[in-house]
Amino acid sequence: MSALDSVEEIDPETFIRKNREKVVAVIRQSDDPFARACAWTLLDRYTPDKELDRLHDELDTVIKRE
Repeated sequence: MSALDSVEEIDPETFIRKNREKVVAVIRQSDDPFARACAWTLLDRYTPDKELDRLHDELDTVIKRE
């Protein structure tokens, strides 16, 4: 099994569910716009619809602090 094979086996919804706080931390603390954009894309795409409003509120708070 190559590294690529193991990456393809990762379920993004499970990854976000298990690592949500770490991904949000990237958005809150990273100085790298690309890393922040990737983290936001993962959260936006793989967060359940019922949690999106809360996510947007959290990220609005992050933006206001900057």
